[in-house]
Order: sequence, then C-alpha cells, then structure tokens
Amino acid sequence: MNDIINIKDLCVKYGKKDVLKNIFLDIKEKSTIAIIGPSGCGKSTLLKTLNGLIYDEEDSNVKGSIYFKGQDVKEIMDYELRKRVVMVFQNPTPFPFSIYKNMIYAPKYFGIKNKDELMKIVEDKLKICGLYDEVKDNLNMNALKLSGGQQQRLCIARALTVEPEVLLLDEPCSSLDFINIEKIEEMIKNLSKDYTIIIVTHNLSQAKRISDYTAFLLDGEIIEFSDTNSFFNSPKDDRTKIYIEGIYG
Repeated sequence: MNDIINIKDLCVKYGKKDVLKNIFLDIKEKSTIAIIGPSGCGKSTLLKTLNGLIYDEEDSNVKGSIYFKGQDVKEIMDYELRKRVVMVFQNPTPFPFSIYKNMIYAPKYFGIKNKDELMKIVEDKLKICGLYDEVKDNLNMNALKLSGGQQQRLCIARALTVEPEVLLLDEPCSSLDFINIEKIEEMIKNLSKDYTIIIVTHNLSQAKRISDYTAFLLDGEIIEFSDTNSFFNSPKDDRTKIYIEGIYG
C-alpha cells in the first residue's frame, strides 16, 4: 500500500502560540486514520493543513512540508487541492436550498451540465452515504429540514460529488445520537474501500471500531502513531496509556 500523504516537520503557529510542533506522519492510501487527543491539542488544525484551509486563517504561520502523492501541496492550486482532499466539519453545513441543489452544486461548478449525469451523481453519492432511500422522494425539499444526522450524511455525500481521494472528517458524530453514529460509522467502513479517510474523534471506542491506524496528539505533538490494534492493546508511550485509560482528556 502506497503513501498518499507525507507530513514532514510540520509546525503551525497562531500568532505566537505553537499549535502543532514538528509533526511527521505518513498516511497510506485507502486507509482510515483516527486522530485522537484532548480538546485544544491541535487535531482540527492538523486536518486544515492537509487541504490548505489553514492558509485562509488570519495570523496562521505554517512551516514544514506536506506532500500529496509526492507533490508539495504548496505547488497545487487551492481549488485543485481542495477537490482532491475534501473536509467535512463538526457541525453539518448544508446549503440553504434543496437536497438536489446541494448535491449538484460542485459538479456544476466543475463543468457538468448534463441532467442525466448530474442525477446519476446525486443517486450514487446519496446511496454510498445511506441517505438515498430516506430522501429520494423529497430531493426538492430544503436540506435544512433534514435531521442533524441526515444533514451530516448529506454533507459527506456532497463532498464526494467532486470525486476526492482523501476525506477529512472533523468530529462528524459529536452531536449525533447513537442511531446516526452507527449509520455514519457503517458509511465510513464502506467508503474506506475507495477513499483515504482521516477522522478526528474524541470517541476512543469509535477509533477502535473504524480505523486502521491511530495517532495520539497531545499539546501539538504526535506522541504515538501505529496500527489501531497495537495502539490500543500495547501502547509504547506512557502518555498514550494514560490517555486511553481515561485518566485525562
């Protein structure tokens, strides 16, 4: 399995505050990586460096290198990088119009005009995210009328319409009930066959259930990174052991 992303000596500051320090991380293609750690340790910031959103933030200072398929991301145009590495945020962000228009927004922007082709994209991506059967008769309904879990799955489906290679998920289940969490976890397992998925989660049980690899971030540093089974069953660093035992976090 080849690496799709290589992070080398990444450091991020906001003003004078160090948020990420000397991050080295190699991410394999079509794997699912869980990033865990206490609040404020830099997890979301790490995600935002991977598709360049960090550069839009005032007062951010980024040093080090990130390579996507061997190419420095600084050499990739913003829109191209964000098409190939897409991010879904913690709180669902559907556009305030119909489900159908949400789903065709990006494909139309990138030049697809054929209605049959657009409809196929809508159906395919909604089916992948387990949402099609729930909304197929109401595609013209305002997306804001969907439940929170449905809105989150819609946002993931919408992200997939641009055919990305990497999906960044920032706490996608944090405000959802058990039933919707189960649906999203099942969806992630299905998506992992075709996409590289990097998910930030506070839920250690979720990390165990859905990820191939787990990284523990503490005070802006990666303390430990290994395959998920080894990570939870035989952590090498005492700080990892303390965290997964719930002593702090």
